Amino acid sequence: MIAQLIGVIAEYWFNQQELARHSIQREADALFRGLWRNQARLGFELPDGLHGRYDANDGSYLVRIRTGSGAILYTNCIGECPSPLLPSYASPPDFWMIRLDPETPRKVAGGKTYRIDDEPVTIEIAVLQDRAGIVITVLAREVFDHMALPMSLMLVVVLGASIFSIRRTLEPIKAAADLAERLNPADSNSTLPLAGMPREIAALIQAVNKSFGRVREVVQAQKIFTSAISHEVRTPIAIARLELEKIIDPRARKVEQDLVSLNRLVEQLTTLARLESADLAPVETITPFAIAESVVGALAPVAYDSGRSLELTDRGGTSFPGRPALIENALRNLIENAIRHTQPGSAIVVEVGPGAQFCVRDNGPPNKITKCMGEPKGVGLGLKIVRRIADTQGGFFSFERTPDGHGSIATLSFGAICQGSPALPTDG
Repeated sequence: MIAQLIGVIAEYWFNQQELARHSIQREADALFRGLWRNQARLGFELPDGLHGRYDANDGSYLVRIRTGSGAILYTNCIGECPSPLLPSYASPPDFWMIRLDPETPRKVAGGKTYRIDDEPVTIEIAVLQDRAGIVITVLAREVFDHMALPMSLMLVVVLGASIFSIRRTLEPIKAAADLAERLNPADSNSTLPLAGMPREIAALIQAVNKSFGRVREVVQAQKIFTSAISHEVRTPIAIARLELEKIIDPRARKVEQDLVSLNRLVEQLTTLARLESADLAPVETITPFAIAESVVGALAPVAYDSGRSLELTDRGGTSFPGRPALIENALRNLIENAIRHTQPGSAIVVEVGPGAQFCVRDNGPPNKITKCMGEPKGVGLGLKIVRRIADTQGGFFSFERTPDGHGSIATLSFGAICQGSPALPTDG
């Protein structure tokens, strides 16, 4: 565009004869707008914008407008217009032009004849000193007519076509980006598509797919290792518990309790390993109260034997899509955590709802529990499993002490948050 602009300016500037001719034509056309006819009378009045140019009488611009019969309609000459205008007795041609200075198109004289109702009217002009910049204005108008307007239209078309083509090209990339957010490292079939991708982007996607492949290998190796450790540890624990049952000694009972805790830790480690493949399990419609009723019924004897009370309350729970085994595991961990970390005599309340959520409240004293990174220190792996389950199910998990310090509120929500329990990010 810049090259074309320079070319157009150069063409007119160096073709000074053509530039001078355009100057006379455009100036005559501008003056022609001041002609008027009232019945048989023909008259002229300077159009707006030309008064300062032709009323100055400083000799820079001369103008004479006359009819074919020789009647002068308008002139700014004092007496007879001097050369280079034609003598008043001369019969002018339809158009004439003469350059007064061969070195520049800014000094020129000429005239143009118009017809109004078959009556010829000649407009003659002489530019002796172009103080108003007629030639420069003509050059600018020629540039606009021959370049600016056509190039603007072409620019709109080119930009529109470019934006359209770029958006069409980026559509597969956007689709791949959306898919990348949902990639599951545990799913061997979860990869980014290469079809329809530009060659440069395809190379990047291949690298990403290879990286996910290595991540899947690491995840699989971790699952195998965790499962193997769990299997190898469970058998010795079971054998040790059988042998301890034969020993009648209070210390043996204490060791049995320790083995029970160790066995639970192994089960939780196994649960964490299995959570990596949880996204592959089928989604079902979960009825919150039914899940809570089952878990509370199973843990009620444990709570009562430890001196705690366990209560189930329905506050308007609503169904939601999820994986029942994971939700049940999370709720079980919350209740067991409340049983283990409250003193005897504490009341534990499991609330279902409102909406798709579970709240486990207790009124027990702190029992030397302190907070660390948003979780009570010592709570351990159980709440980490709950938090991970909330992540995989698209929910929220929070654990907070009550404002008076005499209790806690654990919230597992797949919709609204329990009243009085602010939500924490699931990443802690």
